[in-house]
Amino acid sequence: MKKTTICMLMTGILMTGVLMGCVDTNENDTRDPNEYHTIIDMKGREVVIPKNISRVIDISDGFIASVMYHLGVQDKLVGLGSRNLHYIDRYDYTTLSGENYSYENGMNPVTYLYPQLKELPAVGQYGVAINYETVASLKPDIVIVRVGYCSLNTDEYGEEKDITRALDTLEALDIPIVILYGPPAFSNPTIENISTEIHIIGQIFNKENQSRILAEYLESIVNMIKRRTINISQQEKPTVLLFGLSPNARETGGAGDVLCTDTMESHFIEEIVNAKNAYQDTGGWKILSAEQILALNPDVIVLPTDWGYHPPRELYEAPYYKNLQELDAIKNQRVWALPYTPYNCAKRVEYPIELMIIAKASYPDLFEDIIFHDWVLRFYQKVYNVDEETAKDLRSIQWLDWTVNHDV
Repeated sequence: MKKTTICMLMTGILMTGVLMGCVDTNENDTRDPNEYHTIIDMKGREVVIPKNISRVIDISDGFIASVMYHLGVQDKLVGLGSRNLHYIDRYDYTTLSGENYSYENGMNPVTYLYPQLKELPAVGQYGVAINYETVASLKPDIVIVRVGYCSLNTDEYGEEKDITRALDTLEALDIPIVILYGPPAFSNPTIENISTEIHIIGQIFNKENQSRILAEYLESIVNMIKRRTINISQQEKPTVLLFGLSPNARETGGAGDVLCTDTMESHFIEEIVNAKNAYQDTGGWKILSAEQILALNPDVIVLPTDWGYHPPRELYEAPYYKNLQELDAIKNQRVWALPYTPYNCAKRVEYPIELMIIAKASYPDLFEDIIFHDWVLRFYQKVYNVDEETAKDLRSIQWLDWTVNHDV
């Protein structure tokens, strides 16, 4: 499975077939058309699936489950591709003055909304092959696979033949397999492919109109950010460092991890927010020393989930970052934290939250009218069809309440 082949399929078959309903053109297929229909997945395959689906395995990091929750069909899930939907996390750190801070009940939003997910078996986990016997034993009507998620990711494993082998094995189970490609499956990852994924999931469950509305809403946020920043000149662009405060990186002598220009997050910075990634190199994630971070001296620092959640105050107050306090971003209080998003290799439906944080951190004047802690509540209400109180709970479990305290 070559990435160039995927791109050709996307520009060819998908543009003509995926976004429309597809009918079964196989004249030799004897299945009742009232009970089955055919869709084209992102591998360009015609997949015949039941019209009435009751058992679904979601092989992703929660993206598919989130879309299914929006569509109101989450009760059809019988298996998951990742244990991250089981996790209820916490994170602790101690300040220079000896104060202890704890962040509790961190989880994926769809886990909070549909806690039954914690009881479903995981057919895969990070760094471990898919358990095909478990897949077969769950007797699914359909398996939806998202290539690019953390356990099926070319960026992680580097060998596309491993992914091809996994997909071939799944297809041999004589179960309808629908294949999606998340952004990391492409040589030039872009966010537009997520809308294609959402459209296909809508087709699977005969919820095309709902899926279209969801995709258009997410796209509208991307387009709004682009419109506001499109006229920023090269000289005006701030440098933004995506800086992971990984304890593992510190154990090896580094200050933390940085995200390179070939990551989805860098695409957010440079192609959508129209700022500049402070670290201009390829290679995904790289460990840098304190000296290297000081030499970069970014205008803005954004903290992703990286072996734990990391709030801005950790960079300001933790003793192990005392040697970075001369950074301009720290002195000017321009450190923001992305939401708690464990195992988010291919991005989930909450990706506009990350975009908005990067945009506000980069251009506070251009986005002054958007009060983030209020805006994110409206986002949750729209994406998950929940009331304001539930939206506040989602803000808390993604550990974004610091934006309320700082009134941003």
